[in-house]
Parts: sequence; C-alpha cells; structure tokens
Amino acid sequence: MVGKMLTEISKQNFDEEVLNSKLPVFACFTARWCRTCYPTCLVAAELTEEYNSRVKFVRVDIEESAETAERYHITAVPTILIFQDSQVAKRLLSFQGRSYLRSILDSLAAERDLSHE
Repeated sequence: MVGKMLTEISKQNFDEEVLNSKLPVFACFTARWCRTCYPTCLVAAELTEEYNSRVKFVRVDIEESAETAERYHITAVPTILIFQDSQVAKRLLSFQGRSYLRSILDSLAAERDLSHE
C-alpha cells in the first residue's frame, strides 16, 4: 500500500533508526485506514531518491507503534515529523505537496551543511 522506498519503523527500532540517525529523518506517521496518508507517503517515497544521502525517510504506523505516536503527540494522520540531532525540527500536519516538502528539506540540508563545516 505504501511506497516501498519508505523504511517501516516500529517502536522497537524507533530510537535506533530515528533518534540516533546521523542524517535528518523525515518520519511519516500514518495509519492503514487513512486515505490521505497514501499520497503523503507516496510523495515522500518519490523524494527519497533526490535526498538519498542527505535525509533518511521512514514510515511509522500509529496503530502498530502507539507508544511512539503518543510520545510525539500524534493526534491526526498523516503527520510528518522531521528530526534533526534527535529532536523534532519540524511538524507538518495533513497532506503536503512535493514542492513545499522540497523547500523544507532544502533549508534543513543547508542548515545542516553550515553547522557541519
């Protein structure tokens, strides 16, 4: 159902895959019954190639990882959390278009490049 390019994250590997990631992480919080989640994750999956070595893209099912969803106060899906240095850098609610997501990821990548020079 969801683009194959997004890595499925569970509560067991969330900290390791997201919080301990050296790269910024684009986490798409979804549910199987959510109709607007599919296009959101599809856009994210399409961006994975473009941001391949600069951003990690993951999907978190709020029903399978309820504790993680609660920990980050996910009350609606889709919700996108962008993590940088184990902290939430950006929270986006509902469907977001490719160009808007690109602008956010570009500014995040630019900030990260500046801070690591």
